[in-house]
Amino acid sequence: MKPLPPVKPISLARHGIDRDHLSRGQDGDLHELWASGAKPVFEHRGSLLVAAGGLFFSEPSMVPEQQTEIYLGRDAEGTRYVGVSLDDAGRSKIDTSLATSRARDATDLLTSPGEGIDSAEPVWLPLRQLAESLDDVQVSLSCEIVGLGNWHRAHQFSPRTGHPTRPILGGWVRSDPDNGSEHFPRTDPAVIVLIINTDEDGIERVLLGNNAAWEADRFSLLAGFVEPGETLERAVIREVFEEAHVEVVNPQYLGSQPWPFPCSLMLGFSAEAPSLEFAADEAEIATLTWFTRKELRSAIERGTVRAPGVVSIAGQLLYSWLDNV
Repeated sequence: MKPLPPVKPISLARHGIDRDHLSRGQDGDLHELWASGAKPVFEHRGSLLVAAGGLFFSEPSMVPEQQTEIYLGRDAEGTRYVGVSLDDAGRSKIDTSLATSRARDATDLLTSPGEGIDSAEPVWLPLRQLAESLDDVQVSLSCEIVGLGNWHRAHQFSPRTGHPTRPILGGWVRSDPDNGSEHFPRTDPAVIVLIINTDEDGIERVLLGNNAAWEADRFSLLAGFVEPGETLERAVIREVFEEAHVEVVNPQYLGSQPWPFPCSLMLGFSAEAPSLEFAADEAEIATLTWFTRKELRSAIERGTVRAPGVVSIAGQLLYSWLDNV
């Protein structure tokens, strides 16, 4: 197998924010940050408020009360940003405020309405849909607030006592006010593997799987979560065997990408398969197929195979291999 280059930090792996942890403070009160001119970034259940080609930055006065506020950091110019993770009531207040503004400025919308992220009026769109359109700063902010918003929604009660917790340290920790225990955001590591077989003639093939929950023409790399007490390399070997009954060797780390859906970190690897034999587990993976570069390119061009896009590290790894000739 010809060695692959490391994955470049593109899509959701791009970075443009100094998280500025020393400015988070000791509690959940962000009044000083708001007073410094911080801009709000609105999130609701994994969707972000966007307009005119990027995140919609309003005045702090638009932020509803009793929402989860998280200091996300500052950009190279020193502008600070506060993520506002909205509950359903908060989302409703934002939408009502925007509807009032739209009614007042209807003439402008008629002249340049736009659509999607380019809409002249603010709209809610999921992060996956936005990743290729946002700049480095906005991608960083979006990954932070979506991942942290998911964590706050799922961890409102102490796992020790069952009592309600409250945000502290700028929204990066939740504390049980009764016993003082602190609870931190979780990130679940998962490996995703480019499995390559090289035959006696030096021809390489990649193994792609069709998940049992997908349409029949959709294929991607095999992936799975790292288990407690397990190295990343052992997770690669175990997951591939569990899903495909393929024994792989020589796992090589190629790069990583945040995947806040809800709280994963995808760790990209290549691995070598000495044999072409496989057996899909049929519970998670419905079918498996080996492709040469020529076969895969042809199938993608004909539309008989839908490969992952470069918004995910799966697509980045796959196209890196396709171009590595």
